Amino acid sequence: MPKDLDSMLVPLPEPLYSSPYQNGITDPIWPAEFDGGMDIRQIAELLGKLNRSGRLSGDSPPPPGEAELRAQYMSDYAGRTARQNNLTLIRANVLSNDRAELVDILRLLTQFAVEEMERKPSIAHVAVLEHIPASYRVTVTFGFGATLFIDPAGADRFGLRARKPKYLKPMPRFPGDAAHFDPAKTGTDLLIAVCSDHPYVNVATSRFFVEFFNRRFREAHAEIPAGRDVLDFVSIEEGFARKDKREFLRFDDGVDNVHMGPDDLHRFVYVEETDGEPAWCVNGSYVVYRKIREDMPRWETMKEAEQERHIGRHKDSGKPLSRQVEGEDGMLPVYPDPADAADGPLNSHVRKVQPRRSEPDLFGLPDLERRFVRRPYPFFDGLDPATGSVINGLQFVAFMKSIQQQFEHVTNMWQMNPDFPVPGTGIDVMFANKILSVIDGGYYFCPPGLREPEDYIGAPLFEGLPEW
Repeated sequence: MPKDLDSMLVPLPEPLYSSPYQNGITDPIWPAEFDGGMDIRQIAELLGKLNRSGRLSGDSPPPPGEAELRAQYMSDYAGRTARQNNLTLIRANVLSNDRAELVDILRLLTQFAVEEMERKPSIAHVAVLEHIPASYRVTVTFGFGATLFIDPAGADRFGLRARKPKYLKPMPRFPGDAAHFDPAKTGTDLLIAVCSDHPYVNVATSRFFVEFFNRRFREAHAEIPAGRDVLDFVSIEEGFARKDKREFLRFDDGVDNVHMGPDDLHRFVYVEETDGEPAWCVNGSYVVYRKIREDMPRWETMKEAEQERHIGRHKDSGKPLSRQVEGEDGMLPVYPDPADAADGPLNSHVRKVQPRRSEPDLFGLPDLERRFVRRPYPFFDGLDPATGSVINGLQFVAFMKSIQQQFEHVTNMWQMNPDFPVPGTGIDVMFANKILSVIDGGYYFCPPGLREPEDYIGAPLFEGLPEW
């Protein structure tokens, strides 16, 4: 048996820094299979079971058996993306019409990102006994907006129109969007997503981009006049994660996330050669960003049973509201029949976004083929000056290989279709009752990862282009 606490702890999965895919999309990820070779106390500590009740009672229960641990691991960890604790989203526009300058911008952005991802936690000025992790698991992920290929006036600034990703476009409006939200005005040329396990790391990395990038670029390009910027940083959004995966509504937001082996994650998330995209897009991924405000005063007037009917899940367990069937381990809920009200309200959030019909849809795809990986983070923005109420909700960040076949199909054909699953159902009740409203967002495409140390993000996009 291990003799000290450190040897009992199983380290968090680390991001993959040598990969054909960008960091921060589906990595870091827990192993898809339970490691039966691990010491049972290590797994118990990993699952937070060893002293969970003992911390309160002073009585340490014995560790659970391996079969229970295996089942719990497969339920809670296997194949699940292990989010970092903090998210920062930086949006920027390119203040240039010169392709060579754009390439140099991307080179320096990549250099900045690599420096931050490779930086080790500092032990300077830290108390001797304070624990410093081996890594803050920093990832920096870049996305290109539709305006980088065709600007709002229709101009092809960099000669990239013919290489625009097939599904990339400005985000449209959807039912449930706040009245003031105009996605045509919030989309930008670039999205930079910074994630780490320490809030100050996110702050320092974000400041490095926003406050020092233009200065460093001018220093490297003597021909640029003083005071001229090449990037206009237009917004910074922040979010944080809870270890229990719950957010302000106090339901488990990640309970039905894509949750399987790495092969399936890649099948739903990363562009492949057979997907009909421009060749440079292979191993890239689309990202949908939606900032969703939650009306907590309205939500908190509801009794728990009413909240559960809105979500379509039990609050404590996360299991769907549905009929029970007898299984080997007792009575278990069946996954709701999309058109049967016996399994809960048809317009509940879960019923509207996660149907599991037995037959393919009218396009020939099973419902499960519409899934995508979500990396959402709660946010808290303080007081709304117009109403005096707090502004909080969810930074919804999702990655997929097709915006139209995945996110937009789910949104248009299911969630916001008043006649799905049956005529007269109504749209998702969370939006119909204005508990949720979208207040910001945009569509982006994340290029593939770095192929070699001297590479830069987006390099394949420019290969073989005619002179510009």
